[in-house]
Amino acid sequence: MPLKVLVIDDHPLVQEGVSAALESLADDVTVMAARDAEQGLGLAAENPDLDLVLLDLALPGMSGFNLIGKLHERLPSLPVVVLSALEEPENVRHAINAGAMGFVPKSAATRVLIEVLQQVLEGNVTVPLALQSSGPPISHALPGATGAAPSAAEPDVALLTLRQLEVLSRVCQGKTNKQIATELGLSEKTVKAHVTAIFKVLGVVNRTQAVLVARRVGMITS
Repeated sequence: MPLKVLVIDDHPLVQEGVSAALESLADDVTVMAARDAEQGLGLAAENPDLDLVLLDLALPGMSGFNLIGKLHERLPSLPVVVLSALEEPENVRHAINAGAMGFVPKSAATRVLIEVLQQVLEGNVTVPLALQSSGPPISHALPGATGAAPSAAEPDVALLTLRQLEVLSRVCQGKTNKQIATELGLSEKTVKAHVTAIFKVLGVVNRTQAVLVARRVGMITS
């Protein structure tokens, strides 16, 4: 599967290291680089087929936190992952609350980065366990991180299309985006877009929550 990633970091060595690491995620990887928030926003706008954004928090000009918010506002279905040396618990919470779907410290091993990115590409909000266990529980920053669906008004499932219901049914069966794409004759990118839309309608941020909500409202019985 082709993968197109935007790395926003003002250190060339980080960009090169991430490019090398991403080669293990897909057969065909395209990595674009931006040195600051302004350039990153421009490249994101010019490349609607982006699969993922990796960004640092300590950027020239606009802060990484503000950039996450801008990206989330303009491209809500585009996953954003923070790769930063600023790994204090409050920074992790702030990043997730701003709209990031993952946080990886720059001190982490390459395998940790890959594991987080794999989870994020599947639609999950993910923080390495090492960060979750340091200081106050990071899990409090992750809606539903303990597996509980958020308490809110019941979702209007009538807003889901027939195709989205087909996708949701397979998500509830524990199938990956790749498996769903094969069964429905869709591209993985299309499936990912459907999953994102489903999460928005259900008011959830990951697959576990989606299954719990679907069960609660009677869409699945097992």
